[in-house]
Amino acid sequence: MPGRSTNHGFGRRRRGYAVAALVGLDSHRAALWIVYSESIKQHGSIERPADSDSSEQAVLYNFYNAIIAKVKQILSTGLASLVVASTGVDAGLAESLIAHIRKHHGYLLQSIRMASITGNAMTVNAAGALVKTDAFQSVANDVTDQESDALVRMLDARLSDSTGQVTVLFSLEEIDRYFRNLSKAGEAAVEYPESVLMTDAFWAARKNDARLQRVMDVARNASVKIRVLRSDGKAGTRVAQLGGLVCFTKRRVR
Repeated sequence: MPGRSTNHGFGRRRRGYAVAALVGLDSHRAALWIVYSESIKQHGSIERPADSDSSEQAVLYNFYNAIIAKVKQILSTGLASLVVASTGVDAGLAESLIAHIRKHHGYLLQSIRMASITGNAMTVNAAGALVKTDAFQSVANDVTDQESDALVRMLDARLSDSTGQVTVLFSLEEIDRYFRNLSKAGEAAVEYPESVLMTDAFWAARKNDARLQRVMDVARNASVKIRVLRSDGKAGTRVAQLGGLVCFTKRRVR
C-alpha cells in the first residue's frame, strides 16, 4: 500500500517505487511529496507570495505557476500521476490548481493525469496518514488507470517499430548488462535508455535482487523514466505478458 513505511535491513528505511506526486495546499503554502509504495518523501514546499501591490488573482496565478515548476521536476522522473489535496476552508484550492493547469499548462495533459482529494497533506504526519486512506488509494488507482491507456499505446508503438531506432529488452539479465555497459560508455553509447516499465508483481518478487536495484539506481541517475504498473491494469497486464519487465532504448541521432 502506498505510504506504508517499513524497514527491511540495509540500515535504512525502504522507499519502494514511486506511485504518484502529491501536492498539499492551503491559503499560505504548498507542500510537495513523492508517494512511494512503502514511504513518502517531501520534495520541498512553496510559500504563497505576499504582494500587496498585486491583485489576488495575480498572486494566485504566480503561486500556482511556482508549484507547477516544482511538480514538473517530480514528473520528469517518469511519474505521470498527480493528486492535489486541500481541506477545510481551503478545500476548493485543489480543484482550482487543477483547473489552472488545464487552462494555462494544457501541454502537461499529454503526459500526466490529475485528480483532487479532500484531505490534509501539509505535514509529513498528515500526508503519511492521508496516503494510507481508502479515499487516497481509490483516487490514486483511478488516476493510474487513466494513465494506463496512454502507456498501452506507447508500448504498442515501441513493440511495432520498424525503423530500427528502438530496441526492446525483456529480461533482467540483459537489461542489467545494458545498464552496466551504459555506465562505462556514457555519452559515447550508441543507444540511450528511454524508459523502464515493470509490474508491481515483478517488483515484489525481485526488489531485493541486486541487479534490479542496480538497474533502477543507474536509470534514476541517467534521468530515465521508470514506471511500476499495477499488474491488474491494462498496461500492467501487457507488460506481464512480456515477462513483467521491459526496457526501451533508442539509437542516438548524431
